[in-house]
Amino acid sequence: MSEIRRRLENVDMIRKRALEKIEELDLSKTTKKEMSRSFEVRLDSFSDGIVFYRSPFTPVSVTGTGCELNCKHCEKHYLKHMLDASHGKLSAIAHNLAVRGHRGILLSGGSRTDGSVPTYEISDEIHRIKDDTHLKISAHTGIVTDEQAERLSPWLDMALVDCIGSEATISGILGLPNTVDDYDSTLRFLTENGIPIAPHIIVGLNHGKLDGEFSAIEMVKKYKPDVVVIVVFIPTKGTACADAPSPLLEDVAKVIIRARQEMPDIPLSLSCVRPGGRYRSQLDECAILCGIDRIAVPSRSAYKLCKDVGLEIHEVDKLCCSYEVIV
Repeated sequence: MSEIRRRLENVDMIRKRALEKIEELDLSKTTKKEMSRSFEVRLDSFSDGIVFYRSPFTPVSVTGTGCELNCKHCEKHYLKHMLDASHGKLSAIAHNLAVRGHRGILLSGGSRTDGSVPTYEISDEIHRIKDDTHLKISAHTGIVTDEQAERLSPWLDMALVDCIGSEATISGILGLPNTVDDYDSTLRFLTENGIPIAPHIIVGLNHGKLDGEFSAIEMVKKYKPDVVVIVVFIPTKGTACADAPSPLLEDVAKVIIRARQEMPDIPLSLSCVRPGGRYRSQLDECAILCGIDRIAVPSRSAYKLCKDVGLEIHEVDKLCCSYEVIV
């Protein structure tokens, strides 16, 4: 049997098993029908492989625990779990990570009142770190101007941009005076300055409910991103959104389905930022059957489903799910 024929038969087997798994899900008939279509699209574009990113880049905050916005879903909580790279500590942290064999670093931090994360303010220092360590450097950019994007361009390997498609969410959750157009402009400025982009679609950011996610997909697809990352809102203790529910799995499925069908050839990754426990296990299975081709920090249920269906798992360590792996 030729290799091509064997591969085609394997894909047919995966399709059949996946459709059987989809039928077992507690979702509406319409969603399951669209999920089946999306999985077909995923097979056409990415065949029988899926990439599992087992350990993401270490996040560091260039502002420490400081943030001028204090958004309702975070309230500086996530900054406390990053390495504090403020006040000149970034270089030592980056060199230490490089010596320990890390492949890259994620620059993050609190936002300014203009919606930006101020890595551009220390561009010269980061450029020197890039030259000295050869680490891949990703950054949460927030909203940026053309000038800020130009300052990022000499060193930034991947821009991670939360793309919000609802002005109600922008004002009500993030507390920003900006509009959806400012996120669109950010993607344009980054792209025009030659920076690879990994737009992040956050499902359920507005208290666990869908609000602008489909508009965000329409926005990002115009820029032919390197990858689109699906983030799932986590109700976080101690924040104004603590009592909000996690997004319905059906809602998450709808967003992934739309992203896959609108961007059939663009890699689609499930972020490491998603709720835990039983929800996470069910979410991972659902995402795979919706057509995801990358998962950061996969659950055991993700491994099991892929093996049951027949998808070939490619594992990678110490790499952010925004980066391509040649398999």
